[in-house]
Amino acid sequence: MPLGIQRLNAKKSQPNDRIVFIKPLPGPDSATAQDFLECIAAQCLPIMRENHLAIMSLEEYPFNSEFVGRNFNAGEVIQLVLKSRVGRWLPFNYVQMVMMHELAHCKEMNHSRAFWAVRNAFAERMRQLWARGFVGEGLWGGGANLATGEWEREGNIALLDEGLPEHLCGGTYRTRGRGRKRKAGKQAVSYQEQKERRIRKKFGEGGVALGEDVLAKSKLEKGRIVMAKPRVAGSARG
Repeated sequence: MPLGIQRLNAKKSQPNDRIVFIKPLPGPDSATAQDFLECIAAQCLPIMRENHLAIMSLEEYPFNSEFVGRNFNAGEVIQLVLKSRVGRWLPFNYVQMVMMHELAHCKEMNHSRAFWAVRNAFAERMRQLWARGFVGEGLWGGGANLATGEWEREGNIALLDEGLPEHLCGGTYRTRGRGRKRKAGKQAVSYQEQKERRIRKKFGEGGVALGEDVLAKSKLEKGRIVMAKPRVAGSARG
């Protein structure tokens, strides 16, 4: 996603100027989920700045048995699971490391060696931020953004053996038709064949294009056989 996109209708300061939208799931815990995602965004701001990364939308995703995070179109959308199967909040640092994994996919849309080099560099940088006690800049740096704190209260935090999804990452996706494979058994259709199909659909079988009926042209030209097509719409052959 190109850098420089900003919200003009934001009602409050953003925790991360490189994330345009933060979207929790609707429901009774949406305010807490919003708080959780904003803290995730605030803490990873230095890494995003240093690596020139930007995200259009950071979203909460409901619990599922497959993954904790995934990335669409190299950062257009990043989705994170925030709750366990029983509804308790996942540990903040665990989710933040999932965020590092998904941010690495903004540079490498695969799980190659190059990807793991980027991911490990991001993870090490995050550990350095944790060691400094960095939680964000401005309002978020002072912790004043914690409207509820429910996601970090004792008893509300899920255990890592509490039936978490099988995979950390659900993969990367491109939604703009790149690399799509043709369905098995479906052959490519030439332009000429597509044109003929349109004519048959509109005029039926046996139709003749205008100006191509030799007998009709001969009658209009008083018995002369003229192979040329009419140049003027008002002519007899036209």
